[in-house]
Amino acid sequence: MRMQNWLIFQRISLFLYLTAGVLLLIYALGFISNVYIFYAYGSKGLVDFYHEMQVINDDLLLKAIFAIVFSLLLFLLRLGSSPAGIITLIISVIITGLSVWFSAGSFIALMEARETYLNLDLSSLNRYIQRGTINYNHSSLAFDMGLGGYLLFLLSSVFMLITVMRNAFTVRITKAEGRENK
Repeated sequence: MRMQNWLIFQRISLFLYLTAGVLLLIYALGFISNVYIFYAYGSKGLVDFYHEMQVINDDLLLKAIFAIVFSLLLFLLRLGSSPAGIITLIISVIITGLSVWFSAGSFIALMEARETYLNLDLSSLNRYIQRGTINYNHSSLAFDMGLGGYLLFLLSSVFMLITVMRNAFTVRITKAEGRENK
C-alpha cells in the first residue's frame, strides 16, 4: 500500500517535470520579443544587446526542447506506472544531471543578461517614446520569469529523481527481504 503512494508521487513528479519543460518552451518562444524594439529603434549598443539575447534565446529554446524530449523518454520507460529498473534508474540520473546542468547554465546566463539589461543606456529610444511611436517600459520581468522557470525546472528534476530512486531501491530491498524469508 505504501509503495502505491510513492508511485503516485513518481507520476506527479514526471508530470511536473514535463510541465516545467513546456513552460520553458513557451518562455523561450516569447523571451526575445521584449527587446526586439532595440533592434528596430535602438542605438548600436542596443542592437548589439539584441543580438546577444538572440544567442541566449536559441540556447534556452534548445534546452526546453531537450527537457520535453527527456520527459517523454521517461514516460516511454513507463516511469509513470512502475518503479525504475537499473537501466531506467541510470537514465533518470543522467537526465537529472543534464537538467541540473541546463538549469545552472541558463540561470547564470539570465542573471548576467539581466544585469547588462538593467545597465543599458536607453536614451536612443526616448525620442520614439516621447513621440508615441513606441511604448516601452524598462522592466526586468522577462529575465525574472526565466530565473523562476529554471528554478522550477531544477526543483522538478530533483523531485523526480528522488521519487524514482526511492521507488527503485524500495522494490529491490523488498525483493531481497522476500528471498531471505524463503
